[in-house]
Amino acid sequence: MDYQGSGPRWRKLLDILQSHGVGLAYFFGSQKDLGPLLLAGQEVTAAPDSDLDLGVVLLEHPLDYWEGQRLRQGLQELLQPLFRPVPLHVLLLEEENAHVQYAAMRGLPVYSVSDEFARQYRIKVLTLYGDWHSWWP
Repeated sequence: MDYQGSGPRWRKLLDILQSHGVGLAYFFGSQKDLGPLLLAGQEVTAAPDSDLDLGVVLLEHPLDYWEGQRLRQGLQELLQPLFRPVPLHVLLLEEENAHVQYAAMRGLPVYSVSDEFARQYRIKVLTLYGDWHSWWP
């Protein structure tokens, strides 16, 4: 399911995400609005010393930490050319805390393998986020 747009850069992004077992992807953070513009081929200027955050949720996260890092790095290397000149930061959301996952979920949805996968992830994140805030002052 493509949430944002069409065109050759969008197609390339979606092909890479699908071929690497990504179930969900979000642009988030202070530069999130640049993602769709860059994929549409527009010239943009990012804030100095800032990057574009792309959070991904894998269909099946590797149990081995280093395997996950190799996958993340591979995704970042394949996707970075689509977003030049803005630096891209790919995050495996399953490895992030509840606050980062919640922030990503509130960002711009880019891709979802299915509505059900997206719904299950939202439930998980909202539960984690709610649990965190139920005891944190």
